[in-house]
Amino acid sequence: MIQPNLTCKAASRDAVASHTLMGPGGSATAPLGHAAGASAPATGRPALRSLAAAAGLALALTLGLAAAPAPAFADEPAIVEVVPGPEAAPDVPDDPEGEGSDAADDNRDAAFGHALAALTATVVNEQSAQEMGAYTAHLEAIGVEAARAAKVDAVLAEALSHQGAPYSYGGTTPRGFDCSGFTSYVFRTALGIELPRTAAAQSGVGTSVSLDSLLPGDLLFWGRGSGVYHVAVYVGDGNYVHAAGRGKGVRVQSMEYFHPTFAKRLI
Repeated sequence: MIQPNLTCKAASRDAVASHTLMGPGGSATAPLGHAAGASAPATGRPALRSLAAAAGLALALTLGLAAAPAPAFADEPAIVEVVPGPEAAPDVPDDPEGEGSDAADDNRDAAFGHALAALTATVVNEQSAQEMGAYTAHLEAIGVEAARAAKVDAVLAEALSHQGAPYSYGGTTPRGFDCSGFTSYVFRTALGIELPRTAAAQSGVGTSVSLDSLLPGDLLFWGRGSGVYHVAVYVGDGNYVHAAGRGKGVRVQSMEYFHPTFAKRLI
């Protein structure tokens, strides 16, 4: 059995221990673990082993860190992929019961309602216009009636003011009237209307009216055509005022007493 050469092993360890390191600029430094200028003691061996162990640990850590994934730090923003769930889907309304068609029906109903409202407004406006026209016509009629009433009042006031005036054949003044002279004077004085001189001639003017629709101020006549012989002024309630004849003068009498043949309206 061959025995190891212990002397050679010890010499080798001493050579390693006594190895000097080169400092900056190529100058020699003292052996690791000894003071400068001193020889390496036997206690320098454990220090060398510690240095080798530290270098191995550093190398292992370096290799381990290079192989390990980089850790995430708290100050780096995290990238998170969000997968939308059912609640994040687009808001698309379902139409299981035909609500789309109901909406279309609602739109048609709304359009029909607007059209009906417009038509109603048109009808109302037209009706309002018609009512306004009728009201205006009514006011005009009232105005006409008021104007006529004023004329009638003037004629009646003038005629009745001469009650008691004497009768005079061919007379045309309050000093004495015949029938046609009396009517001529009244209309001329009250309204400025000039009437023909005789009763027959006066019967040819104005508008014919029924004896059932007489109004105050109408002229009443007795006789026909050229045979008309008497005229009077209707005052209402079946009465008239006229120059009655000799001994009677101007007075008011009833149609029952002396009924006219026809009537004319001048106002």
